[in-house]
Amino acid sequence: MTARQKKFAEFYVQCGNTVQSALRAGYSENYANARAHELLENVGVCDYIRKLSERAQNERIMSAKERQALLSDIARSEREKTQDRVRAIDTLNKMTGEYITKLEGSVTADVNSPFAKLTTEELRRLAED
Repeated sequence: MTARQKKFAEFYVQCGNTVQSALRAGYSENYANARAHELLENVGVCDYIRKLSERAQNERIMSAKERQALLSDIARSEREKTQDRVRAIDTLNKMTGEYITKLEGSVTADVNSPFAKLTTEELRRLAED
């Protein structure tokens, strides 16, 4: 991939416009208007655009630690409403597994076993065989 193609990809990720990206990357106005779309068909350019887009998305997503830090700041803030502070603490507790969920239940199953009608003695004889 050429340096100009690389610049095109970087500008394209920023604005999403092929013509403007081609012009800013140094392509002529004639090329940008008539053939800039061909740059998006270049495998190297497409791969680079994909990598840049993924990197930008990953940088925008908060990590669990960042979310916990923000919620902790809200929970400790005297300026926040009590309701918001309690909600922040509740969310933090859920994130860190502070709450224990107790589940109770029963399971019944009707299994069609070929041995269901056999006596204990008959089952022992079968086991010995």
